[in-house]
Amino acid sequence: MGTLSRRTFLKCVGAAGAASLLPCMSIASVRPEASLILFNGKIVTLDKGDALAQAIALKGERILALGPTAEILAYAGPQTARIDLQGKTVTPGLIDSHAHLPPFGNRELNWVNLQGLASKPEILERLAARARQTPKGQFINAWGVESAELSYLNRDDLDQVTTEHPLLVVHTTGQWGFANSPALALGGVDAATTSPPGSWVEKGLNGKPTGLLVHYPALYLVRRAIPKPTDGKIREAIRHAASLYCREGVTTVHDNFVMLTGMSANDEFFGLYLDMAAAGQLPVRLKIWPYLPTLADVREGVSELFTARQPNPASPFAELAAFKRQSPEGFARLWGGMKIAIDGSGPTAGWYRNRQALMLHEPGELEEMVGIIHRAGQQVSVHAVGNMAVDTMLTVFESVQKQHPRPDPRHRIEHAMMPSETAFKRLRKTGIVISTHPQFIYPWGQQWNAQTRHQFIPLRTYLDHDIPVALGADPPAFSLWQPQYALWQAVARVTRQGTSLGSREAITIRQALRLQTLGSAYAAFQERETGSLEPGKLADLVVWDRDFLTVKPEAIREAKALTTIVGGKIVFSRETPAA
Repeated sequence: MGTLSRRTFLKCVGAAGAASLLPCMSIASVRPEASLILFNGKIVTLDKGDALAQAIALKGERILALGPTAEILAYAGPQTARIDLQGKTVTPGLIDSHAHLPPFGNRELNWVNLQGLASKPEILERLAARARQTPKGQFINAWGVESAELSYLNRDDLDQVTTEHPLLVVHTTGQWGFANSPALALGGVDAATTSPPGSWVEKGLNGKPTGLLVHYPALYLVRRAIPKPTDGKIREAIRHAASLYCREGVTTVHDNFVMLTGMSANDEFFGLYLDMAAAGQLPVRLKIWPYLPTLADVREGVSELFTARQPNPASPFAELAAFKRQSPEGFARLWGGMKIAIDGSGPTAGWYRNRQALMLHEPGELEEMVGIIHRAGQQVSVHAVGNMAVDTMLTVFESVQKQHPRPDPRHRIEHAMMPSETAFKRLRKTGIVISTHPQFIYPWGQQWNAQTRHQFIPLRTYLDHDIPVALGADPPAFSLWQPQYALWQAVARVTRQGTSLGSREAITIRQALRLQTLGSAYAAFQERETGSLEPGKLADLVVWDRDFLTVKPEAIREAKALTTIVGGKIVFSRETPAA
């Protein structure tokens, strides 16, 4: 099976031709015995021909054959398990191209979740309720303020909730937050504190911090003081997030904001995260992109992982570098690339004419960071929300590629909510992959200017320009992490209030499924192994309670994964399907 080119992939995504019955692969006189056969169903392969099949045979972790039920059952032997689909639909396993499992699990299990609360009094009451249940002195983490006003909360508001607990309340995007007086004191944030580069510690007229901390470096001033959770709590949070995903038909997760030891208060997660992934203790496949906040981190990361002759045991990358030496194949399965960020979100995003835009790096520094990663042969994943941020990154990528040409570097821009008119041709020419989130339309589309909201998450324009697109949910930054919402909104483009963003940027459900499978696989150089159902590929697939291709758009979001299979093994089932 050859590598799928970008152009071929995009032609497949745009294809809307009629489905055909996939011929069964030729069966030799001595047939291999399948380990699992699913039959009497509708297998949506999402291959180049948009083929359909009635049955699929798996052998170990790979797909053995697809075709009519009678022919595929010929692969059955004494040890073959069988699932009678009874007409149900099967798709490739869904791939979330942008998620953060450790904080996602923590949000669900341990932190105060504020997402969905409509008013400030509701938020303060929920925080107060947690404080009443929490022993004095214990740190309280909260996540999910949805107001985009940087002045929405301050230390005085939070001090009224509690001064007996350090309290950090983070906006739903994770880009800024608010701390009470004990949390600021614990982090050593006072009148003498200077704002770290690329961030902002707000101070009042009296020179004292107001509690507002904008961007990761400022937030880390407080986060570094958060006590370490137990190993059991860490494992529980990671496993819970992965389990939530496999229940919704997701078989691979791209975690492109992984913090390594020494870089954050949550650095204790990485060692256990790595151990769990390497040992196969997660029910989903995992790809990681460690986040590199500074130029110094980029230099050290590339050196330790790809160029250094002698490892530095004190490096934040030491654990990952040791894993690479001990298990090159395991490292290759896990490794995605390196993550950087250029802007924030909401009021601090890099939009033209946004006076509050707060960029994390100067263009010259960005070019040096990207250049180091690019010359090492690695993929760059960059957080860029606003149109100015996207244009800046395109200039950087163009310059770096011109100085050091590489075939198919396949760098990624994460988010890219509404690029400038000139960006689309540049994106196509540079081969950049866009990883974005149509489910954002439902709760946030109403907030956009009525004259431009139809351009929000421009999936149709991306595809019309042959730009590769991947879909991810971005939890914990976003509450509707289930991929069914992405598929629905890619087609429907309607807000929670019922406002239609129009059909100009809508795509078909078949195209949306491709972006959530083969598109996301392509974004991580995985298209030869997964993303479609074809003989020889990894046996990652999902049985659904409905047919995405025929149901009404509003029914897509209610779809339930009945059985999720990863590498030929059932990792989740609502039933007892195999016999």
